[in-house]
Parts: sequence; C-alpha cells; structure tokens
Amino acid sequence: MSSGKQRWRLFLTILCGLGVGVLLYMSWRPEIPLDPRQKPLNERGVALFNSRYEGWEGAKRIWTLEAAEIFRTTDGKTVNFRGIENIRLYQEDDRILAIKADTGRLDLKQNVLTLTGVQGEINGGRLHTVGLKVDLERKEIASTHPLSFAKEGLELQANRMEGNFETEEYLFSGDLEVVQGKHRSRGQVFTYYAKEDRFELKGDVEVELEL
Repeated sequence: MSSGKQRWRLFLTILCGLGVGVLLYMSWRPEIPLDPRQKPLNERGVALFNSRYEGWEGAKRIWTLEAAEIFRTTDGKTVNFRGIENIRLYQEDDRILAIKADTGRLDLKQNVLTLTGVQGEINGGRLHTVGLKVDLERKEIASTHPLSFAKEGLELQANRMEGNFETEEYLFSGDLEVVQGKHRSRGQVFTYYAKEDRFELKGDVEVELEL
C-alpha cells in the first residue's frame, strides 16, 4: 500500500516539475520577430510587390501608379501603397503631372488618393509637401501642409495649395512668399497657370528688392 502511495507522490512530483519547466520556458523564450510584410489580422488582403495600379474612365486611362508594395484589403474599400516610385496623371496633349510619395491610401468609394512624403513635378516645376490629396473623380489636388514650389529661378513657400490637374491651374496661399531673382514678394494668393506657364500674385502684394 505504502509502495503505491510512494509511486503516486513520485508521479505528482514529476508532473509539477514539468509544469514549472514549461512556465519558465514560456517566460524566458525569445520573441519571434514578425515579418514586416505580414499584415495584422484586421488588415488581411492581397499584397503585390513592385507592381503597377491603373485608373480608367471607360476605355480611357486616367492615371497610373507604380509602387514597391500595393495592398488591397479584403473588404474592398481601400488600396494602400508603399514606396510610390511614380504617379502619372494624364492631361491633354500628352502632358503628365508626375508625383512620387512615401505612402498612399486610395479610398475606392470616394475615389480619393491620400499621399504622404510628396515630391511632384508640375510643368517642370518641383513641388514638395508632407501631405497631398488627389480627388481622381473631380481631377483636383489639395494640400493643407506647408509646401514649396520651385521653377526656373522662382521659389515659393506657402501653407496651402489647391488645384485642378485637368485645367492645370494651381492656387497657393497662407504665409505666402515668392522669391524671383533679387525680388522677394508677399501676397495672399499665388496662381500658377501651367498650360500657359504664367503666374499671378494677388492681394495686398508687397515687393522687396535685395541689393
């Protein structure tokens, strides 16, 4: 009888030892690093790498986007982009508004593309801003972040921009400063007409001449 009790105590001792060992392993084991390309469970979808995305109106191609990663969620509401190498918004006469960006998010219902870390080219002029929205339905672009625009000796700083890449008219405003040669100008609204390659500065214009 005592032999049976001893065996039972031995069994309980071994079982407790195994349990303690498992707990120690779980508490001390190293964490397995996650694959940076792996999406959280609530962001499951289809990912494509070094791919191209196109937007069409009927049989007419309106825009294209090339990115290091294109990810479409399973709910079909959004498409996310990383490492955007080139966005082309096609205009008349084979003209193109070209944009690069760090990331992008396309709302498929609203047909609005939100970009971060933006570098753009408007008729040979260079545009830089931390954020930009492109309404692909209305052909409008807008930024509520500080930005800069430079073209052929003209340099501009502003807090906001809005424009239409079909009419190719772009308005800059907010703490506006324009430098051209030795002239430094301030006003309320700077409008750039890309088709005609001309600009207007309006609203309480002040001009300083640097000697």
